[in-house]
Amino acid sequence: MIKMDKKGQLSAEFILLVGFILVIVLIFASIAGDQSEVNSVVASAKQGASEAVSERVFVNNTATPVRVTTVTVTGNENKTIQIRLSKTISPEFKNFVLNSSLNAVDDLGFNRTGNVITSNRYQYTITIVP
Repeated sequence: MIKMDKKGQLSAEFILLVGFILVIVLIFASIAGDQSEVNSVVASAKQGASEAVSERVFVNNTATPVRVTTVTVTGNENKTIQIRLSKTISPEFKNFVLNSSLNAVDDLGFNRTGNVITSNRYQYTITIVP
């Protein structure tokens, strides 16, 4: 009868356990990585829009304040980020807010082509309403 080498069995069990844990960590990391990118883009877009509407009040003290009320994200591969403002603004100012949001997201290091931000995973389109 052959004796089992306890050290060898322990090493094999340890390798299996570490491999199993590594697989679980990699699965959760891939899920968290996608969500982290979307959260970063949304936060930057909102920050850019907030800075633009704040700048309007600082430059023109007779202007009524406008706030960023909500930010929603829709879509799977092609995501649309909709930034809703508290009041209707002029088309020129809306374009200024949009460019400020796009520049803020562009500063994260993604590729910008016109009004579309492209990452390795998604394409983001930002819209300003109303």
